[in-house]
Formats: sequence, structure tokens, C-alpha cells
Amino acid sequence: MAKFQIYTYMFRPVTENQTEIPFEEFQQINVQDSLDRKQDLTGEVLDDDKKLKFKFNDVEYAHKMYIGQNGIYVFRIANSGHKPAKVETDFKVVKQENHPSCLVIIDNRKDRQIIAIEKNSAFGKDPSLAVILQTTLRKALQSYRLTLDVTPKFHTSEFWQVVDASMMLKGIESVDFPFAYPNLPEISDMVGEYMNNVARQTNSEPTLHLKGQNNESLTLSRKDLWLLSAIKACAASGRPILIKPKGSDLRRIGVDSPVYEEISDVALTGLGQKDLFDSKFQAIVEFLNTIKLAYE
Repeated sequence: MAKFQIYTYMFRPVTENQTEIPFEEFQQINVQDSLDRKQDLTGEVLDDDKKLKFKFNDVEYAHKMYIGQNGIYVFRIANSGHKPAKVETDFKVVKQENHPSCLVIIDNRKDRQIIAIEKNSAFGKDPSLAVILQTTLRKALQSYRLTLDVTPKFHTSEFWQVVDASMMLKGIESVDFPFAYPNLPEISDMVGEYMNNVARQTNSEPTLHLKGQNNESLTLSRKDLWLLSAIKACAASGRPILIKPKGSDLRRIGVDSPVYEEISDVALTGLGQKDLFDSKFQAIVEFLNTIKLAYE
């Protein structure tokens, strides 16, 4: 089985021109229209395989596209910045170019916005493949006055593990819930219309700060439906929650519980070969359909 870490990509409008686009041209771009067509525009970028160049810090990462249909993209990207590997032949050790690759699956179907990145040793943390993808797509979308964030989903159970441990000690001083700019309907529904309106009207990604009154501990209940929705919204959009236990350091929820899903190796074998029955594509669609908005 191949293991993939699950990410989401969330769009935001660009209201100030910090690009190389001339001011007059920038002003003529209808940012609301771009937001309305955000996934169509992203699809246009991913469909143009000749112009699609993955770059980060002047390093270009080669890629090979296998599938690009119905809003689903499957490609492999090579780590061009990987150091040469030492190999030994006939008792001689030499350095040999080594560009290991990693499989990426993007679900750009309507209101999905999911990226699955294969878990292997091809890429490290500096830069991570998620950062390379984010940087490339941001560059391609800036002419539409759009940007996006590629962030890892996490399990909501991590929140309650920290809460339960903190309540057994001195309690919880405060909690911060950072909400993404509204662009995925299901997540926006979790956040609520008030916070969505605040985001749009103030051009912000609002954070709800809860602090115990009178220096007392917060009351956080699993029966509180609004609280459950707030936790799910953060976990689904990959926005880490901050918890400050009394007498302890700030805890960042969303780091220790990444979401992984697995797909059969058979489904990923021979992706570049013609398949009259589209069995590989159908297997990938089934895999993507199992990915949930939020994970407990």
C-alpha cells in the first residue's frame, strides 16, 4: 500500500499589488470574478503541462503528468535539488546524480480542493514538497489576483487530548481558533455567517480568541456543537489551533496528528500506460472519494 499525507488548498484574494503586474492592469482584474472561478483557473494552470513549472528558490523541479481529467491530476515530481548519491562499482566509490521522485494527486473537482502527497524520502522539510507546490501555484495565480495556502489536515482528537491533559492539571487559560478566508462552502458553514462576513468585510482571516474570565479556566465541552464545528473547521482547513494551558507553554494543535490515507500499489503501477477501461483513473477517484473533509 502507498501512503499519502492529505492536504487542502485554500484560496485568498489579493487586494494590494505586490507583484510585477503594472498598477493599471492590476486594478482592471476583477478579483471577485477570480474568486468565483478559482478552481477553473487552477485547472487551467494544471492543464497546461508545457507551461507548468515547479520552482522554488531558483531550483526547477522536473515533473511528469500521468492523469489530467475531470478535475483530477496525478503526476510525479523529482527532487532536482537532491544531493548526488555515493555508489560503489568495482571497488570504486563515485558520486552519481540522484533525483528521487514523489507522487502527487490533486483533486480539483468542485468544492474539493485536496492534495495527496506520497510519503517517501524523496523530499525533506527544507523545502517540503507542499511548499514547492504552494509557491508554484501562487506564482501562476497572481495574474488573477489570487493566492492560496497548501496546508496539512489534522485530527480533531489532538485538540481534546491536550484539553483533557490540561484540565487534569491547572486548566486552560485561552484558546485561539484561526479561520481561513471563506472559499469552501462546507468549511464556511462550520465557521458561521458572522465570521465569514467579518473575513470578507475586513479582508482578513479572523481568529476567535477565547480567554477564561476573572482569571478562571475555560469551560470546553464535547457537547458544545459550535465548539465542535470550530475545531473541525480549523482541522479541515489546516489552520493550527493554539491552546495556552495554565502554567505551561503554548500548545500548537495540528502538528502531531497529520492525516494519512492509503491506496493500493496496483492502482499506481503503470500510470503512464494506456488503459481502455480507465481502471487506474477509477481507482484513484475511489481513493479521493474516501478522503473526508474533517477527521476525528
